[in-house]
Amino acid sequence: MRTDAASERGLSSAEAVARLRKLGAPAETSSRSVSSIVAGNVFTLFNAVIGVFFVLDLGLGLYADSIFGLIAVVNSYIGIRQELKAKRTLDQLAVLVAPHARGVRDGAVVELLGEEIVPGDVVRVEPGDQLVADGEVIRTRGMTLDESLLTGEADGVRRGLGERVLSGSFCIAGSGYYTVDAVREDSYAGRLAGEARAFRHPPSPLQEEVNQVIVACVYVMAPLAAVLLLTLKVRSVGIEEAAQTATAGLVTLIPEGLVLLMSVTFAVAVVRLARKDTLVQQMSATESLASVDTICVDKTGTLTDGELRLLGVEAASGVEAAAAQAALARYAASAGERNRTLEAIGERFPGEAERVGAEVPFSSEWKWSGLRIGSTSYVLGAPDVLERAGALTLPTGLAAKLATETKKGRRVVAFGHSSEALPSTPSGEPPPRLEPLALVVLEETLRPDAVETIAFMREEDVDLKLLSGDARSTVTAVAAAVGVPSGVGTIEGSELPEDPEALAEAAQRNTIFCRIAPEQKKALVAALAASGRYAAMIGDGVNDVPALKRARLAVAMGSGAQVTKGIADVVLLKDQFARLPQAVAEGRRIARNIHRLGRLYLTKTVYAAALILLVAVPGFAFPFLPRHLTLAATLTIGIPSFVLALAPSDGPLYRGRLLRALAAFAVPAGLATALGSILSFFLVDTVFGGSLEAGRTAATTTLIVLGLSFVLLLERGPGREHIAIQSYMLALVAGLGALFALILAAAPVRDFFDMVLLDATQWFLALLSAAVGLTIASALWRLPQIERLEAPEAA
Repeated sequence: MRTDAASERGLSSAEAVARLRKLGAPAETSSRSVSSIVAGNVFTLFNAVIGVFFVLDLGLGLYADSIFGLIAVVNSYIGIRQELKAKRTLDQLAVLVAPHARGVRDGAVVELLGEEIVPGDVVRVEPGDQLVADGEVIRTRGMTLDESLLTGEADGVRRGLGERVLSGSFCIAGSGYYTVDAVREDSYAGRLAGEARAFRHPPSPLQEEVNQVIVACVYVMAPLAAVLLLTLKVRSVGIEEAAQTATAGLVTLIPEGLVLLMSVTFAVAVVRLARKDTLVQQMSATESLASVDTICVDKTGTLTDGELRLLGVEAASGVEAAAAQAALARYAASAGERNRTLEAIGERFPGEAERVGAEVPFSSEWKWSGLRIGSTSYVLGAPDVLERAGALTLPTGLAAKLATETKKGRRVVAFGHSSEALPSTPSGEPPPRLEPLALVVLEETLRPDAVETIAFMREEDVDLKLLSGDARSTVTAVAAAVGVPSGVGTIEGSELPEDPEALAEAAQRNTIFCRIAPEQKKALVAALAASGRYAAMIGDGVNDVPALKRARLAVAMGSGAQVTKGIADVVLLKDQFARLPQAVAEGRRIARNIHRLGRLYLTKTVYAAALILLVAVPGFAFPFLPRHLTLAATLTIGIPSFVLALAPSDGPLYRGRLLRALAAFAVPAGLATALGSILSFFLVDTVFGGSLEAGRTAATTTLIVLGLSFVLLLERGPGREHIAIQSYMLALVAGLGALFALILAAAPVRDFFDMVLLDATQWFLALLSAAVGLTIASALWRLPQIERLEAPEAA
């Protein structure tokens, strides 16, 4: 019994786990636990720091200051609720693409979910079916399995009678039956399930960039914390005052909500797309769509609806039309597995199945199929492929018909017969020499939304690559019909170079790729990725699987093969190609929202670092208590964050330069906030002789006014003055300003926050300091060094 295929073929357990990461019910993949999304990055460190300060506050009796910890708990609760809501929605949709099988029960073939299969069941396997259990083959008609997810081998493997098949493989050609003897946790894939569940999907570009921002904050926080604590120790500051100063200074450095809100934003986006019949099987896939700059699409089933209509049969000279049609009917009825071409032929020309002596199932690799019936071999396949193999020569009449129909974008297949035997290894041997019988003309219908979708992608500067196994004239005709400009680069699979660098150049230079084999699709997608492209692959058939596995983002059609939906990041459940632009727009909304959240949180980090260096380290009176910073963070960070995370955004997208671009906004804004707050405190407390409480109240007022001002300016800046401030943002800022005024007016709340009422002079000084801060920020934003930070690398 072959129970350890991976080890026998030289594939390590870890590699097998990686290849199996998307096997099993998509619900398990898409509905990952909250910890798998929130944990696994530097955010864990921040939560630990928050907890330390929270406990420190409580231990010292500083109950008012523990509001910060309570806010963190509330934020976490909201985030978890969003995750669970997304999980419930995805669980309902995931059933639609869950692995299933055709089991034979009571003599009839019935559709069963993978979890309903039990040992002893007989399962029928057809092309595109993923095996959901282990077993032994009891009948085969050229059944060929792709076991690359298990063994790493890309070549299909034919399975004969009595041979063992394993869950995790999928059928690429032929058909057959096997008896199940191991299911679920007892199957080969099931034994790896524990490790497979632990596999972490590679982070999206935005996740990687946000992690870079967080790491930068850690690098800033660590030395500042050491300097601050050392300074407090040298000055022999009391434990209570030291705790207040350390909490007020260091906690503000932490962008405690950035990753949490990113997770919440992902979850909300997943639910939004689910309502549009788009199943996201990786939370970060919605954002990944915003990074896509190249989309590779298959023609059949993606640009077209996948349904074939038989338009006619052109018999060869000297062959009666009735005889050709009868041979086609016999062929279609006797085939072991009927693809869409044979379904169309069988529907037009029904016939009786006959005994088959040998069979070569159709494969996208060799692009023909064959049957041996009696003493005659019949072959149905692509005319140009058969001609190149030396198996067929079309007479003048059929050649002219072929040219005419393919220019109209129609699919044409050749049908011939021979007395010679069929090859036993079609991947390495040509078909027998054929006498042409007829050409079969079929037509596919373009999806009604294909033209609009392709136009959208071109408007968004997304490069299109059309990959198809069909003939050049057919593919170029379809490309023209969907709006691809004439004159774009076109190349056939036989012309593709094998050298990786030359292949990458060909992949970037050309738009239309014809007569492409599955492995060539895979190589093209890999070459695009190697050249720096963020390539998405959209497909529906078994022949698209290798390319889908190599793409940065895999998108499957809902009516596609089971295995394509199993490995895809996104599934368009109702085959609505127009949902793709909506998903791209959702991804870009997420990216823009996270970018402006990053500006907000990084601004807070910069001003906190500036306060530590300018005030805490020299030993001056700190202008804030922790509760003041809690109030300011709630009004200028916490509440606006949830609005900014979900509201539409017109800001720019920073691909690959997020940290620099955020710094271009946050460094001037953070320094201006710190200087304005310090100035306000100094003028009220020192210059005009106010109390310490009045100075801190004035500094808090200046901090909140500047913070709310920068909330309005998050999407504006040099070169972006044309972006209007949205009315909802004006209403939000006005409401938060009014809330702060109410807090100052209500004596119990004001006393809780250790603030006092300001007189007219102190109000003037606080607002004047805010105006000075805005002036400083405006001047810094216009410095050439700052503007270069936000500019693209090429600029």
